[in-house]
Amino acid sequence: MTAETAGAAMSVNGIVTGRIGVGKTTVCQQVIALARQRGHIVHGLLTPAIIGPDGLKVGISITDLSTGRSRTLARIEQDGAGLPVGKYTFDPTVLRWGCAALERAAEGGCDLLLVDEIGPLELLRGQGFVRAVEILGAGILPHTLLVVRESLLEAIRARAGGAPLLEFQVSEQNRDHVAAEIVDRLFARPVAEK
Repeated sequence: MTAETAGAAMSVNGIVTGRIGVGKTTVCQQVIALARQRGHIVHGLLTPAIIGPDGLKVGISITDLSTGRSRTLARIEQDGAGLPVGKYTFDPTVLRWGCAALERAAEGGCDLLLVDEIGPLELLRGQGFVRAVEILGAGILPHTLLVVRESLLEAIRARAGGAPLLEFQVSEQNRDHVAAEIVDRLFARPVAEK
């Protein structure tokens, strides 16, 4: 057994999934707050929507959880500058900034690495925040929680290197209380009866 394999065997990893717009990022915000309230060090990346004046999503912001700093990761505008993925254009400079945050988390350690979200850029192109998938598969950190859309679940399972994954489906019915279950299960606390 290698050190990397031993790490993977000891780490507890999870996937948060659900349909687009169901509240996965909001659940992640609750997970971060609850884990920190319980004394855990949480690092990673959170990607809330940028909402325009008309109430429609116009882009994606990114926050480095270790510093609290935020930048604009992607915009719907297709101006030719940046990395196009679906309807979004990603800023390569901000992608590198996010990757540096993941490297700092892997090198410095934390109790939970949370990355919202791992998508087609990582799982189908091997770009973006693919380092988070590598960290999960190698068991470098004790707990990793990735947000992955439902259509990419098989791809993340294949890329996880056999690491066991707890899966948490977010729905309208559970989104107000699933964060506690996620933290309890990741950190091996008994889940309260519902």
